[in-house]
Parts: sequence; C-alpha cells; structure tokens
Amino acid sequence: MRWFIPIFFFVFALMHLYIFWRFIIPAVRGTGLRVFSAGVLTLGFFLPFIWRYADNHMHPWVAYLTALLGLLWIGFLFYLFLFGLLLELYRGFVLISKSLLNVNPLPTPSPKASLFLILLLSLLLSAYSHYETLNLKVERFTLETEKLPPGVERIRILHISDLHLGPVMGMDKIELVRKVYERESPQLVVSTGDLVDGNMKDKLYLAQALSEINPPLGKYAVLGNHEYYRGVEQAVEFTERAGFRLLRGEIIYLREYNLAVVGIDDKDCRFFRKCKGTLSDENLLQKTERKNFVLYLKHRPELEEGSEELFDLMLSGHTHGGVYYPVGKLLLTRMFLGDRGLHKLGDAYIYISKGVGTGGPPMRLFSPPDVAVIDLLNRQR
Repeated sequence: MRWFIPIFFFVFALMHLYIFWRFIIPAVRGTGLRVFSAGVLTLGFFLPFIWRYADNHMHPWVAYLTALLGLLWIGFLFYLFLFGLLLELYRGFVLISKSLLNVNPLPTPSPKASLFLILLLSLLLSAYSHYETLNLKVERFTLETEKLPPGVERIRILHISDLHLGPVMGMDKIELVRKVYERESPQLVVSTGDLVDGNMKDKLYLAQALSEINPPLGKYAVLGNHEYYRGVEQAVEFTERAGFRLLRGEIIYLREYNLAVVGIDDKDCRFFRKCKGTLSDENLLQKTERKNFVLYLKHRPELEEGSEELFDLMLSGHTHGGVYYPVGKLLLTRMFLGDRGLHKLGDAYIYISKGVGTGGPPMRLFSPPDVAVIDLLNRQR
C-alpha cells in the first residue's frame, strides 16, 4: 500500500515524457508550440496534487473542478499512451515486413499524422467512456430458498456498491440509485463499500439525500478500502448519517424473516490500524445461526477456502468490472472470485457489482455501472 502512490506517480511521469518525446517533439517544429505542449503536460502531471490541496483547503466547487479535470486527464492520458504503444507496434510491423519482403505494403503515418491520430482516437474514446458512466444498468436475479418463514413470500434486496462520493461523485450518483429504489420498492438496501471517497466536509447534503432512502427492513453497509484513505472516522460518520447500519465484523438478525445480515471490514484497515472485529470469513460466519438465510456483505470478492459453506448469498463490489472490460476479464478474474455478475459457489452464490461510481477517472469501457435487484423467494409458498 505505501508503495502504490510513488509507483503511480513514477509511471504517470513516464507516460507524460513518452508522449512528449515520441510524438510531440517529432511532430511540432515551433519552439513556442513545444513549450506550450510541455506546459500542458506539466500541468496535467500536477493536477492530482492541485485537486488534493483544493479538496482540503478550498471551496467545494474549486475542488470539484480541479478533481474532475485531473481525473479526466488521467483517463485521457491512459488512452494516449495506449494508442501510442499500438502505433509503435504498427510501425514495428511495417519495418519488419519491409526488411523481410523488401517492400513497404502498408502506409506509415507521418509524425504530425501520428500525433493527430492518437489525439483524435483518445478524445473519442474518452468521450464514449465518460458517457458510459452515465448509463446505470439494473441487474436482476431471483434465488429460491427454504429458509424464509411461512407467510414471507419474498424479500427484495437492492444492492449498491462503490458510489465513491467525494469531490467528483455526488448527487448525480445518488439520484441514479434513488430512481431505482423508488421504482423497485425493495424491502432491504445494502451497500458493499466505497460509499465514501474523499474529504466529506460540506457534504452533509449527500448524507441527507441518502437518508431519504428508507426501506422497511433497513439499510446495512460495510466499509471498502477507499473509506480508509482519507480518514475512516469521517467515512463512518457519513455512512451512519446516511441511515446505514454499519457492520464491522457483526451479525444482525431479522428474526421475523429468518434473515442474518453479516458484514466485515475491508482488509486495508490493517494498514491504518483501524480494523474492528475479525477479518476472518470463517471466524465471523461460524457464529451465524444457519437456520437463517445468511447474507454476507464484503467489499472485495475474495473468500477463505471452505467459507462458502457458511452463507447463502455474498454481495461484493470493488472490481468495477475492471473499469475497462479487458482488465476485468483478463486480470481481475484471476485475482478475485470474478470481476462482475452472479457466480455459484457450491450451494451458495456471490454477486459482484460493477459499482455506481468510479474510484479513478469518470470513464468506463464496456463495464457500465450497475445496481442489483435481488428477489429471495420462499420455496415453501
């Protein structure tokens, strides 16, 4: 954890230098334009530092604008870097084909055309990626169980995750959730972490808006990793003000419904020495009364071996579906129980949300945001 920030900024700096030396220097001849381009790249590099300062010391609107610009720049630069590498591979292929065949069968773009091409493609894909974050998907599934008591035909659960409320994510994300809540009328709402991401001063209006979501069986939440990064105390206060019962190594029984809601802290609490309760899936879940339908809330979709026998449904987030689909499919599926969607674990299930917000640039690629509507049906009815 302590190495993540310096590694990030080292790579971030290399990406800026790569774009400047490989694409701007060959394409831009005038000294003035080169200096201007270098200035833009330098400003882009320092934007994360500027927005962090603004988030702590300046008006919320200044914090919002600097954070939005900084995050959009990170996403745009990522695409610039990616398309730059792809263009380098294309040039290498052309060079090899020319060496082997002694002809150049494919066109090679000039330095100016190369710069224009990666700028255009990056702008277009950045625009689409931001657009995708605005289109919330509602995932639905039904599970039958014999554990609900007679007379209870159905329990409807709304699962939200990873809103990342802070300097950028705000009422727009809450409104997306509220519309689904009003349309679907769930009896229970659960949040699986990263509800908060940033300095929450002057953000009580967001907590008030969330508190107006008031399902009959209550709202329950666990902490994610991002809640610890800017001070877990403010994240806990915000979550409770928003009307959630925060579960940190705890079990809540809804006796009339034979439902046990279990929640555990995210393991990043260890880096800040702020853990509460056990971090062992097995130790916590073994305490549950198995006659109940056990709903397990955990931010990361990972599990100690054998623990899947101790719950009926686990709800998680964290992955965002990889944010960019290939990342989720190729990498996160090897790191976690999956990167998105519903998975069967023996007789139990896990659902992994792609989240409502984003923890980085407000961009997604084929991983649209989602919430889940889960119907637990009484098999005995």
